[in-house]
Amino acid sequence: MVTRHVFVAALAGSVASAQRLHPTSQRVQELAAQEDEEPERSLATKTESTKPKQKTPEDLIHNLPGLDPAAKVTQHAGRIALHDSDKNKIFYWHFQAAQDPNKAPLVIWLNGGPGCSSMQGLFLGNSPLRLMDDSTIGKNEHSWHEFANLLFVDQPVGTGMSYTKGNDYRPDEEAVADDFYEFLTKFLQRHTEYLSDRDDGVKVSRAVYMFGESHAGRWIPEFSEHILKQNDDPNNQIKINLDGVGIGNGWVHPRIQYEYSDYAHGLGLLTFGQVRSLKASYAECLAALDAGTFYSRSCLDNMDAITGSVKPGNGGNSLNFYDVRQYLHNVGAYPSGQDNIVKYMNKMEVRKAVHGNEDKNFRFDVCSNGVFRALSKFDGVSTLDKVESLLQGGLRMLFYNGQWDMMCNHYGTEKLLLNLNWNGSDAYQQAEKYTWRVQGRKEPAGFAQQGGNLTYLVVTGAGHMVPMDVPDVAADMLHRFVNRLEFNDKEQTVATTRLNATDLEVSFCYTPSEASDTDTSLSILDQTGGNSSQVHIGIAWLWVALVIAAVSSILAVCITIACIRNRRHGQQDHEMITQVSDDEDVSQVDDNEEEYSDEDKGERVSAKSVSQRATSPRSRVTEV
Repeated sequence: MVTRHVFVAALAGSVASAQRLHPTSQRVQELAAQEDEEPERSLATKTESTKPKQKTPEDLIHNLPGLDPAAKVTQHAGRIALHDSDKNKIFYWHFQAAQDPNKAPLVIWLNGGPGCSSMQGLFLGNSPLRLMDDSTIGKNEHSWHEFANLLFVDQPVGTGMSYTKGNDYRPDEEAVADDFYEFLTKFLQRHTEYLSDRDDGVKVSRAVYMFGESHAGRWIPEFSEHILKQNDDPNNQIKINLDGVGIGNGWVHPRIQYEYSDYAHGLGLLTFGQVRSLKASYAECLAALDAGTFYSRSCLDNMDAITGSVKPGNGGNSLNFYDVRQYLHNVGAYPSGQDNIVKYMNKMEVRKAVHGNEDKNFRFDVCSNGVFRALSKFDGVSTLDKVESLLQGGLRMLFYNGQWDMMCNHYGTEKLLLNLNWNGSDAYQQAEKYTWRVQGRKEPAGFAQQGGNLTYLVVTGAGHMVPMDVPDVAADMLHRFVNRLEFNDKEQTVATTRLNATDLEVSFCYTPSEASDTDTSLSILDQTGGNSSQVHIGIAWLWVALVIAAVSSILAVCITIACIRNRRHGQQDHEMITQVSDDEDVSQVDDNEEEYSDEDKGERVSAKSVSQRATSPRSRVTEV
């Protein structure tokens, strides 16, 4: 599954080490020097080449060496010739679904590279088979064949068990797409159980899905577009019912994905100052892409600088950019099981069992340097426009990223998906994010965002190779996608997703003048209408605060006025009581004036006034 080569500073002297997508085994590097002297993919023996075309019963695998009886499954394998010639043949391995195979969809798996065999995905990931160190084969408890029929394809020609005579590697990805379409239609003719007849005589396939990883971010959009165009051709008598595609840790839009410093900073590998320095080399990379140099040294400097800076030296282990949780003595040895694949697939009894190449001069390798050299010049070309076209046409697309992969990291994938412009852009950009859970796991399986016909997953606990790292999670992912089930197990409530989309432009490292025609990273505000949603929320809360403040002020004023008025009324009552008392005293004095002397009258008036004020409730209040 590891598919992308990287310049590694310590190996800069060799041709193989100058590849961005590492060849994944020491043996491959040794064979690279021999490629100019002898064909990497030899033509089969005369006896083999004159065999009649295999029919469905003939590609059945009867006895696979090392297979545990508990892992037994109906499986087929073989090769299909292209262009009615034995010059180029593509190898496949097919597994029948465990449940209802006559109705289950067909899922095609493609590894990347370019030039890496899909036997990686078969033996280390999602097939029913699990290859052991001793070349025995056990059962994969989380195989995708529980939900679908599976088809693993070694392509382009020259990859894995496929071959091409005289190193006739395909010159561009359009030619690769032509070959793949021809292969797929011939496979369906060989396995007619996947075809049904329409009233007009045209044959239509059962639902087909394409899944792959890494460079499959280029394969799948290219192949999907080609298939749909061929479906529209009235001269083609086979229509492929492409129902959806899944791209894992895909290499799609290099203008964004070549920038690694932000992801590395998030891991604590870099300081802010180092990030600024790396962004300068990233600007040089963008200039190279604008000039049409799609495989540039400047575009690889970011990764090399990061991995080189954290290497301890003195023979210490290097950071594994496919899974940053690991430090490896030889990053080219990732994944650890690939040498077992080479050993197993080069056994003659295995080749015979899978109807492979029986020429003794032929050698299977996990990745082909010849294919890589032929196609890596397109490494910097974006397929973003093809993704947009497929989404606009209604094709269901799933992007998923292992959380710990730096090479094709989730940070870049999220940004490139926010740059997509199709009729579901607003729905996707405004969609809430959900926590995705898988039965039997206490921790989240990942985090999902779905809008329109686009789904994006960040998979926890996984690096570049999601099916290998978390097979149960990968199986759940496929099951949900092909059955149109949601990933919305629990909504996240930290902030709106639209805020993430509209604030994205501040993290981009180039100016509008540097952006290409297909790169709309700086037009996110236009696409989303700005962060109006967030502004509206802020204004609403501001009005709430103002209303609360106004009500509080009014209440305070009312209480104050009431207190003042109450005090004034009290003073008036006191004056009235005092006045009444004085009048009564004067009256009584007048009535009794004749009975007392002048001195007695004064004392009498004073005593009565004090007595009346003391016994009046209102007078007590006003006195206090």
